[in-house]
Amino acid sequence: MAFGSFRSVGASLNHRQALISPERTAQPDGGTPVPPAYQWLAHLRASRPLRILLLIGGLSVAVLLTATIHYIVSMRERELAGAERELSTLNLSLAEQTASATQSVDLVLTTIIEQLKAEGVATPEDYVRRMGGRDTYQMLRARITGLPQLDAVTMIAADGHLINFSRYYPIPRVNVSDRDYFAYLRDHDTTEPFISEPVRNRGNGSWTIYLARRISGPDGGFVGLVLGAIELSYFERIYKALQPDADGSISLWRRDGILLARHPMLPDIGRPLGQGQFLKVLEHARSGVFLSAKGLNDGARLVATRALADYPLVVNVTRSLDAVLSEWRIQAWTIGAAGTIGIAALLLSLWALARQFSAYEAATWAMDAARRAVEGREQAEHALRQSQKMEAIGQLTGGVAHDFNNLLQAIGINLHVIDSRTEDERITGPARLALQAVERGATLTQHLLAFSRRQQLRPVPVDVAALVERVSRLLGRTLGQSVRIETEVATDLWPAMIDPTQLEMAVLNLALNARDAMPGGGTLWILAGNRSVGAGPVLGMAAGDYVVLRVRDTGTGMPAEVQARAFEPFFTTKEVGRGTGLGLSMVHGLATQSGGGVELDSRQGLGTTVTLYLPRARQEADAPSAGPASTGMAAPPAPETERADAAGIGEGCAVLLVDDEELVRSATAGYLEQAGFAVREAADAAAALLLLDHGFRPDVIVTDHMMPGMTGLEMARTLRARRDATPILMVTGYAEDLTSTAAAQEVELTVLSKPIEPSRLVRSIRDMAAVEG
Repeated sequence: MAFGSFRSVGASLNHRQALISPERTAQPDGGTPVPPAYQWLAHLRASRPLRILLLIGGLSVAVLLTATIHYIVSMRERELAGAERELSTLNLSLAEQTASATQSVDLVLTTIIEQLKAEGVATPEDYVRRMGGRDTYQMLRARITGLPQLDAVTMIAADGHLINFSRYYPIPRVNVSDRDYFAYLRDHDTTEPFISEPVRNRGNGSWTIYLARRISGPDGGFVGLVLGAIELSYFERIYKALQPDADGSISLWRRDGILLARHPMLPDIGRPLGQGQFLKVLEHARSGVFLSAKGLNDGARLVATRALADYPLVVNVTRSLDAVLSEWRIQAWTIGAAGTIGIAALLLSLWALARQFSAYEAATWAMDAARRAVEGREQAEHALRQSQKMEAIGQLTGGVAHDFNNLLQAIGINLHVIDSRTEDERITGPARLALQAVERGATLTQHLLAFSRRQQLRPVPVDVAALVERVSRLLGRTLGQSVRIETEVATDLWPAMIDPTQLEMAVLNLALNARDAMPGGGTLWILAGNRSVGAGPVLGMAAGDYVVLRVRDTGTGMPAEVQARAFEPFFTTKEVGRGTGLGLSMVHGLATQSGGGVELDSRQGLGTTVTLYLPRARQEADAPSAGPASTGMAAPPAPETERADAAGIGEGCAVLLVDDEELVRSATAGYLEQAGFAVREAADAAAALLLLDHGFRPDVIVTDHMMPGMTGLEMARTLRARRDATPILMVTGYAEDLTSTAAAQEVELTVLSKPIEPSRLVRSIRDMAAVEG
């Protein structure tokens, strides 16, 4: 039998080899052998695994090619972004130095004008008479001391004649009424400085500009002007000292496009050279980085431009685009060559695999047997792992609830979109049934969060006495006549800081457990009193004042081993089929998460007492709320109502949506855009901050909390540290109560829990944007 099996395998191998060996394959009629190409095509049609192999190979080649191209393009973008940052930083430093040098000259002029006003110079005659002496000359000489950029200060009369000059005294009779600065300031009653076109200094031949200010009388009449001569070589020396790259340049422009200074030097000083996009930047005093198709003396350049705030001057720094991308080109060629080699190697490997694949198919029967054995072992190992996982389920439920809430959010939003886009009952009916399932899923996550002690609570001061009275009336109708209810509440009972809805559910849960423990009837006590806990903590609680709420029954009680595990999730104290194991876990989670504790005392045959310690509230309780809160993803209103509520509601409102879950982010963005909002998406907090750094200014930021790298709360702290007051709406499936944390209150954000009904999300964003606006 064994030898026969080996012979069968050998025959099969020989048959498979014949399929791919040209010398062994002939026409059935014994004629001319089939050409190899036709043999290969015939085998390809016959072998489904081979077709799959070739498909995978083709996809792999496509992926590798796409990845190579994408990486090369991304490298280019990063190289350009880095160069833009470097140019922008250098440009800012140069603009600050230029502004400081110009302000120093302007300060000299304004000080002189203030001195004239203080001395009562009010008319052109006063100006000429009082400022023409040697003492004024000495004053001007003193003013320019220590300012290397200031060559001279000149005082000019209303008719254009020089009154005094810091360079020498006495001065010749010179008239400058034909100069651009004189004509402008004479004809314009302005307090702004005027910067002239550059001219050659007659003394040393260097280029000079004049910063001039008008002197006006009390009636606004023209008295004269004072001007400072700024040597442009001063700026050229600064630019040269910074030693820009060999392909770089630094220039100083007047806002109308006249070149004032440049390094490296060009023979174009004083000429209007600004044109196209750059001239628009100069005229509108814009600051930023852009790509210029053609520079002053070469090809495309990367240009960083910054306008001075108080003067019609613009500083720019440029680099040749070829030089910026030189290293990238080398890397791109290297990566492209490596990618090409990799694709060639992959194609060769696929060719070799395809030639051998048919031979390997002959041994699949043995491999199948081995696989079945492996699968059996893996199934046994999986069962063991599943058992171990179930033991740790209580510690994982918070994360499960977070992910489940994200899924419910994505499903719910898309169902709402489907429901809102059609009136066809054949579509809206199933959509609404599915939304009911989402609602039930949301309720399940609330249960999971409760026993993981991460449910979202809304603690308020609660009148526990009123709550006990309300619950006892409800229980009187629910528990039946076999259970007698007794209540005892302290007359001076403190208010408790607790979520009233969750507390009511906890008491109802304990009461129903007590009823099940008294199948033959009995007595249920609900007692409430005050207790102060001293320095030694009790049940892990901090020292302080607590409201103590006890629920006691006369039921069967629990043995010690059951009592030890009573608060474990999914561990039930009831017989099989009558309990979920979540009730006591939810009670324990509520008490501990609220800052209190819970205590269980049970004796078999004598009954059970569950004691809740609730933190005391420091203010009086409000009126009790009515009924439990919704989970958030309610069934939608009628389609026409939702369309009317949502259509156009977000017009003119920009939203930054931050969520690492692509399903949730895409679904939410689609719904918000349908409502009219302008939505920008970010996959994490770092991407969101980068968008904000690049100038995006949303009206509202909508963010998840748990994200890789930086959480939503940490991102909010970062924005507030930057004094960014943009409203922040946190929509999260994270299993903790963020609304009550000090950090959340500090950064002033609004928190909504996933899953949330989309129209409520839209209204919340609209309301926050309206408040901010």
